[in-house]
Amino acid sequence: MSEADDKRIIRAMINEDYAMLSGPPGPRPYDSVKHHYHPRATMVRTGLDADGAPFATVMSVNDHHADVDKKFVDMGFLEEEIDHQCEVFGNIARVRSIYRSVYGTGPQAREGRGVNFYNLIRENGAWKIMSIIWDNERPGLKLGGVS
Repeated sequence: MSEADDKRIIRAMINEDYAMLSGPPGPRPYDSVKHHYHPRATMVRTGLDADGAPFATVMSVNDHHADVDKKFVDMGFLEEEIDHQCEVFGNIARVRSIYRSVYGTGPQAREGRGVNFYNLIRENGAWKIMSIIWDNERPGLKLGGVS
């Protein structure tokens, strides 16, 4: 398989992940993307706590899905990729995926942007997500050059 084919497959996986997360209030169709994840994959949310101290919340894929369902039980959510940079080296790949997000709808909707770093491996001929680590823009932390 060529590097261009690998990058096309990886981008399609990530697009499916964003599409699965986006939707009206309620649970997400996780089964549509679970096959993209390695069984030992991790999800890491980073940011600053209320006191301004850095934090990292490390979750399994299932724990992350349960966390998302709690957050979106009464709230619609949109997340879409606005920039994608993929690097493949043999059986490993990493992606810097910049996203735009919208929490809720109408006048109370809150927009934001952030970065997902995906790490993938090729296992048994298929790409698998091993981890996603992300952080969001906030005062003092802004993405430049991407809109």
